[in-house]
Amino acid sequence: MQTGQQPTTFISVYSSPYSDIQETLLEIQEIISSLPREKIFIGADLNDHNTLWGYSDVDSRETANEELILANNLFINSSSDAPPTFTRNSSKGWPDLSLCTQ
Repeated sequence: MQTGQQPTTFISVYSSPYSDIQETLLEIQEIISSLPREKIFIGADLNDHNTLWGYSDVDSRETANEELILANNLFINSSSDAPPTFTRNSSKGWPDLSLCTQ
């Protein structure tokens, strides 16, 4: 999508809680690396926990996600005080994550 002076790429991602998160993150990294001059917005359901976006704990998948975020200077748009993005019966969660470049 062309916005202003620079194109913007929108990436939608889903990673099952049973899949290898490293494969998903590698695919995201390859896309980011192939578009060095574009702004990027990522909407992802990575099925991971982090206190940065609402959970009371951090799970093992999160370390890899943090590395991707830091390595690409991505900004986390999700807020820790936002309502849950997933509610079913007595369960609730915040598996959805919104990231962007500057």
